[in-house]
Amino acid sequence: MSRKLPPRIPEGGAIENTEDYDMNLYSDFIKKHRLSDYKKLVSRMLIQHVIPQNGKLLEIGPGPGWIGILVAQQRPDVQIIGLEASKDMIEVATQNTFEEHVDTQIRYVYGFVESMDDFTDDLFDIVFSNDSLHHWENPFNGFKEIQRVLKPSGELFIHDERRNLNFGEKFIVNVFGRLLAGKMAKYWKSSIDASYTPMELIEILKKIPLCNWSVHSEMLGLTIQT
Repeated sequence: MSRKLPPRIPEGGAIENTEDYDMNLYSDFIKKHRLSDYKKLVSRMLIQHVIPQNGKLLEIGPGPGWIGILVAQQRPDVQIIGLEASKDMIEVATQNTFEEHVDTQIRYVYGFVESMDDFTDDLFDIVFSNDSLHHWENPFNGFKEIQRVLKPSGELFIHDERRNLNFGEKFIVNVFGRLLAGKMAKYWKSSIDASYTPMELIEILKKIPLCNWSVHSEMLGLTIQT
């Protein structure tokens, strides 16, 4: 008999600097241990989705900025706006863009996906996000806003954790988590606990008129894309 999936445990709002969670240290950890994975994710996004020349991109929840930086380095013609709910993260990400020489391509603004009033309709050619969805306070409102600011021909690519892990995936997280994520292992686990299942997201997207986005389950995570 299968065990019932535990309910979500929300992680709360924006990530801020604390005594044991410093944004600069987190950024350094990502650059040292996750950048190769991020490069694969960015390559996959750029292969699967058509971004027009001089396209305008929106990144939801860029954190320290490494995904957007990698996109900018591969596509020097595009402009990227990063919508970030943490002012501490914005400070770190901005510094990273200068150090990686893409500061003319990327601009960060403070705000939340559920209320993007500063952006006009049909503004962006692609909206992308990595490991941000489980932080959203209201995914339904967030998806509606994304649909509004995305051009009718625009592309969507969202990657996040997935709560309904199978036995093998749980084994990886619980046994090899420390090796894979180091000191960040506990935050990885809490992010998984706060994440959604593909079916939960499908049910949310069903309620949005004319939404044609699809949800895909994959190893240790999921994607939502056009």
